[in-house]
Amino acid sequence: MTLIKLSKSEPTVCMSDLELLESDIGHPLPEFFKDFYLEQNGGVSDKDWWDSGDEYEPIRVKKFKSVAVSGVDDAADTRFLGGCYVAMTSKAVIPQTLLPFAIDDGGNFFCLDLTEGNVCFYATDSFDPASSFTANHAKAYRWLASSFEIFVKGLKDESEIDI
Repeated sequence: MTLIKLSKSEPTVCMSDLELLESDIGHPLPEFFKDFYLEQNGGVSDKDWWDSGDEYEPIRVKKFKSVAVSGVDDAADTRFLGGCYVAMTSKAVIPQTLLPFAIDDGGNFFCLDLTEGNVCFYATDSFDPASSFTANHAKAYRWLASSFEIFVKGLKDESEIDI
């Protein structure tokens, strides 16, 4: 299954760790997503660019977040998927239907839509305090792929894109 290789990964997780994450976020995760994290638990990808081939500039995936291993003391840390999800949804930075799984160089999120399975880029740096949370959420989305699998398969090396 290895489509990309991640370095600087966290310790390997097992299915019970992913089941705990599903319980924490209140949604089942796609099989490909679970298989990906069972094989590689976050880190820096050897193919780290997403190019939609549209009017938008390519975006770099700086790092994939990891799944907390059962019993780890700092599971609520935002470097872990569950910790980031809880922190960002409780502050209404992101809607509860999005799971941030990676960040770009500016700290914006690549998210899995937990209801549809799509992947989006979610710009947290475009928050307008004069707008409602709903309005801010709506303008922060940029849909990238119809699934996590398509997203991962679409990642490219910097040499493959025009920057």
